[in-house]
Amino acid sequence: MSEKGSKKAMSKLVKSIGFHNIINVLLKKDGLSITSNDIWIPNSVSPTKEVGLNVFLRSNFDVQVANDSIKWWLYKGSAAPKWDLISTCTINGKRGILLVEAKAHKGELKNDKKNIKKEATTDSKKNHEQIALAIAEANTHIKGDIADIALSRDSCYQFSNRVAHAWWLANQGIPVVLLYLGFLNCEDMSDNYKTFKTDKEWEDCFTGHTEIVGAEGLVGKTINCGKSTFTLICDSIKIK
Repeated sequence: MSEKGSKKAMSKLVKSIGFHNIINVLLKKDGLSITSNDIWIPNSVSPTKEVGLNVFLRSNFDVQVANDSIKWWLYKGSAAPKWDLISTCTINGKRGILLVEAKAHKGELKNDKKNIKKEATTDSKKNHEQIALAIAEANTHIKGDIADIALSRDSCYQFSNRVAHAWWLANQGIPVVLLYLGFLNCEDMSDNYKTFKTDKEWEDCFTGHTEIVGAEGLVGKTINCGKSTFTLICDSIKIK
């Protein structure tokens, strides 16, 4: 099956000549830069590959931090959430991580909770509870800056887990930019979904999504986590 929507658009983006320059134009104002020496996944060699944060950390940062990320997130196992794109980068002069969640239409911004099957194993149930605790820990700390934030396993789970992971990394001393990237005019999805025609359409849609969990004040804001910082950015791009 051929890729469509944000998956197809991301594949085109990472295969673009000068991909890192495109990202730099988007995020220069946020103190982030990447060069051809940085590592990103997916990339032009594997344009549809997605990896979990622990896998990326193990290869490009520190094995102990990679292991700790899983212990924080799960009771047992290694099935960390996968990302549309992860890249090493420099943020305000320090080696950091760019995390990207990409969307091509409104339906990709899901308000759902994280489901668990009735017949789930004991380990799966414990993982479910551990994820709730991990997100709650992040939420408690971010509340010092965003009073109304209510990240949760049970509401806007994908957004909540993305922000929680950005917070966790920054708390380990790794600066993070979390980019929610809207792909404009993805015509391959326009027959069945409401696609984004302009940056404002994407921004309004994303802001509305964050409002569900009281996180609209987080957009564009840098959160100091003590050892380092994370910044949530909303931006868009048109892929030809």
